[in-house]
Amino acid sequence: MLRRKSEFFVFLESVRSSKAEETEEPKVEPASAYEEYLQLLMQMKTTSGDQFDNLEKHTQWGIEYVEKYTKFVKERSEIETSYAKQIRNLSKKYQPKKNSREEDESKYTFCRAFLTSLNELNDYAGQHEVIAENLTSQIITDLSRFLQDLKAERKSHFHDGRKAQQHIESSWKQLESCKRKFERDCKEADRAQQYFERMDADINVTKADVEKARQHAQSRQQMAADSKSDYSSYLQKFNQDQSEHYFTIIPNIFQKLQDMEEKRIDRIGVCMKTFAEVDRQVLPIVGKCLDGMTKAAESIDSKTDSKQVVESFKSGFEPPGDVEFEDYGQAMKRTVSNTSLTSSREAKDKPVGKSKVKLWPFKNKNKEAYLFRFVLPPPFFLLCLVF
Repeated sequence: MLRRKSEFFVFLESVRSSKAEETEEPKVEPASAYEEYLQLLMQMKTTSGDQFDNLEKHTQWGIEYVEKYTKFVKERSEIETSYAKQIRNLSKKYQPKKNSREEDESKYTFCRAFLTSLNELNDYAGQHEVIAENLTSQIITDLSRFLQDLKAERKSHFHDGRKAQQHIESSWKQLESCKRKFERDCKEADRAQQYFERMDADINVTKADVEKARQHAQSRQQMAADSKSDYSSYLQKFNQDQSEHYFTIIPNIFQKLQDMEEKRIDRIGVCMKTFAEVDRQVLPIVGKCLDGMTKAAESIDSKTDSKQVVESFKSGFEPPGDVEFEDYGQAMKRTVSNTSLTSSREAKDKPVGKSKVKLWPFKNKNKEAYLFRFVLPPPFFLLCLVF
C-alpha cells in the first residue's frame, strides 16, 4: 500500500494551480488509503499504550496478591508456634512434682495414664512446631525469593516495553518532521517556479533578473527533491521499525508478561498444595500421639487401683471376737455367813468376773495387744491393767 502511494506529494505539477482555481471553494476529498493507514497506525499506538497500562496494573495486583498470601501463611505459622508453646506449657504445668505424694500416686493406673497423656501431648505440641517450621521454610522463604525475582522480571519487561514504545514514538515524530519538511520545500519550490515564470513572461524585467529567478527556482526544486528522497527513505525505515515493533517486539514482551503471570499463578497453586501437605505430613505422628493417649486411657484398671488402696491402708489385724457378758452381780453375792471358812475358801478358789478382750486396730501390726480386766473387791473393781 505504501509503495503504490510512493508519490504522496506530487512534485511541483501536482501543487501548481491557477489563480482562478484558488478562488474556488475547496472540495472535501475522501481519505486516501495512506491517510486511512495513518489513522489505523495512530489507533494501534493508542491501543498499545492502553494495554501496557492495563497490564501494568494487573501484574502489580498479582504481585500484591502473592504478598497477601505470604502474609497469610506467616500468620498461620505464628499461630502454630504460639499454640505449640501453650500446649507445652500446659503439659509442663501438670507434670508430677518430686515429692512423696506424687510418687505414691504413680502406682495407680489412672495416674500413670494421665502422665502418659501429658507426654504424648508434649509430642503433639512438637508436631505443631514442625508445621510452623515447614511453613516458613517451604512456603514463606520460597515465596519471598520468588517475589523479588518476579518484581525484577516485571520491571525489566515493562522497561523494554516502554523503551520500545518511546523508540517508535520518536521514529514517528522524525517521520512527521521529514514529511513536513518535504511539504514545505515543495511549496517553496512551487512558489519559486511561479515567480520565475512571471519574471520570464514580463518584458520589462532584465535578463539577469530572469536568470536569477530561474536559478532560485532550480535550487528550490533540488531542495524539494532532496527532501522527497529523505522522506521516502525514512518512511521506508519507519515502516520496517513499525512492523518490527507491532509484530515482533511488542508481542514478545506481551508473551513474556503472560508467561510471567502464568508462572506466578502456578507458584501460588504449588504453595497452596504445600500448605495442605505440611499438615498431612505430621498427621501420622499426630495420630500416634492420639493413639498413645487412647492406649493410656484404656490401660486404666479400676480394680487394680482399688487393690492398691487396700494394700496401702490395710492394718493386718484380725477382726475382734465377740464381747463376753460380764456379770457384775456375782461380786455382790454373799453366803449365809460372810465370816464362814467355807465362803472364804470358795472365794479364793473361784475368782469371779475375769475376762480377756482383744482391741482392734493398733498401730503395732506385728504384735497383739490385750486388755485384761480383773474384777477385784471394791473399790478396786475399776482398776485395769494393760499388758
